[in-house]
Amino acid sequence: MLHIKNLSFSYGTIPVLQHIDLSVKAGEFVALTGLSGSGKSTLLKLIYGSVAPKEGHMSWKNQALLGPDYNLLPGADFMRYLAQDFDLMPHTTVAENISQHLSVFEPEKLAERTEELLALINMPSFAQTKVRLLSGGQQQRVALAKALAKSPELLLLDEPFSHIDIPLKQQLREQLYDYLQKHNIACIMATHDPEDFMGHAHTMVCLEQGMISAMAPPQKLYELPPSKAVAQLFGRLNIIESEQLKHWNNKPHKTPLNTLLLWPHELRFSKKIPIGTLKMQLSVKVTAAVFKGDRYLISLVGIIRNKKFFVHQKKAEKIGTQGYVWVSLRLCEKKMAAIKGS
Repeated sequence: MLHIKNLSFSYGTIPVLQHIDLSVKAGEFVALTGLSGSGKSTLLKLIYGSVAPKEGHMSWKNQALLGPDYNLLPGADFMRYLAQDFDLMPHTTVAENISQHLSVFEPEKLAERTEELLALINMPSFAQTKVRLLSGGQQQRVALAKALAKSPELLLLDEPFSHIDIPLKQQLREQLYDYLQKHNIACIMATHDPEDFMGHAHTMVCLEQGMISAMAPPQKLYELPPSKAVAQLFGRLNIIESEQLKHWNNKPHKTPLNTLLLWPHELRFSKKIPIGTLKMQLSVKVTAAVFKGDRYLISLVGIIRNKKFFVHQKKAEKIGTQGYVWVSLRLCEKKMAAIKGS
């Protein structure tokens, strides 16, 4: 198990990470998220031992992880790190790159392992191709296979799918996650894309200004985001500030006014005020209807107050159509209760 306690790091006098506490179990998949500059890549480098912390302690199975002040080369035998620069040998073949750290004294096992990893990244036909002739996405896949070659117990991945085309990315994600589960490999992945971890990660760690602002299963943070900063990591969001809530056309209720965070599928738009259920509602008009495949993203703006909203619908709406945007008060109260502050 990986244990990180009170870890801090600075570039000169500029703090990058502050008081990080994190534990990762064998076989656990942790998604490391946050805006650019929040410290995701730096945390991976600290764990790997490329840079030394200012303070704090890290250990794996109760053995201290020491940085460049103690080790000539970063990285322990049980871990592998896939950085954004891939670290490949461009003038050798794909197979040679993957098998670089495998024993040449057991050629049959070496060949078998190399073939297994080529299949994992869907590149068996590229085994004898020089890496310099590959696309960026292909090189990224080779680097991933190389990182897995010696069956690490802990895998550190920094944006591992950023150069890969969408259809292949979806397949590769599934194959990688199945592989990690099958071999009980712990993984910490730094990523901007919620598609990389939704439905797969056991824990989502949100970094904000170098500190952990939230840590929980992705589904929990999505359904009840504790802050705007956390919610915005998932994508398009309706942010309704406490001051703006006063102008919704509903009767006063007991829930204290607070910021309300709603996903486009949680809001509703209709030309008439719905009857029979207490709703929060506001007069709006349609400003855009964007096709998204299985739905339309409807952009709305308040008629009285120039507040924008986004709603998902099965059908498009004509630009200029007037109506009401609404949501149940029960959902509002549940959402507002989860907010820690913005």
